[in-house]
Amino acid sequence: MRKLVLAGVAALSLAAVAPAVAQAPTLNLAISRVGSGPQGTTTTVRYAELVRISGELSSGQAGQPVDLTVTPYRGETRIVSLRTDSTGSFRWSHRPTIRTGYTARWGSQASAQEPYAHVRPKVGLRVINARSGRFRVTMMAQPEHVSRIVLFQRRLRGDRWATVKRIQLRNRNLSARFTARLPRGTQRVRILVPATPGYLRTTSRFVRVTR
Repeated sequence: MRKLVLAGVAALSLAAVAPAVAQAPTLNLAISRVGSGPQGTTTTVRYAELVRISGELSSGQAGQPVDLTVTPYRGETRIVSLRTDSTGSFRWSHRPTIRTGYTARWGSQASAQEPYAHVRPKVGLRVINARSGRFRVTMMAQPEHVSRIVLFQRRLRGDRWATVKRIQLRNRNLSARFTARLPRGTQRVRILVPATPGYLRTTSRFVRVTR
């Protein structure tokens, strides 16, 4: 019995002095809108608005090379070479024009996260002539991946909107002039752009029209 007790004490002593197994540093990555919004794994911006990619090595090592991979939806992948600062962190700013994913690599270590920037097209509506119901719509997006059919809508009671007309945009400059009949009085109108795989659904700011 005494031998068993001594053997157990010896085993505990060896375990106490055995060196701990070192864990490999982790590479963390996050995204945020510049000037507003918390850091996370996703953010939403309008076409070509600025986002910031932030990363860090958990070991805090300075001067380490990091490769940041930028992958736009159905676009060409790009690799950006960065280095960690004195705290083991790095930053990079970007203006995504379509849904874009970001990953980072430090040697053989890949980032634990893959942040995404979700993008809404920029769309504008202008009144050319209220009496005759003439309007112009413009949009900024990649023509091959955005809906070229948009909806001209007027506001009903509350938050309900009714579609007045479907508008076909020109392929090259994503714009159109059109006419639409509206009831007499003051109306609030807008343009709605449906979602596509590369873009989120979006609307223009509403415009007041008086006939």
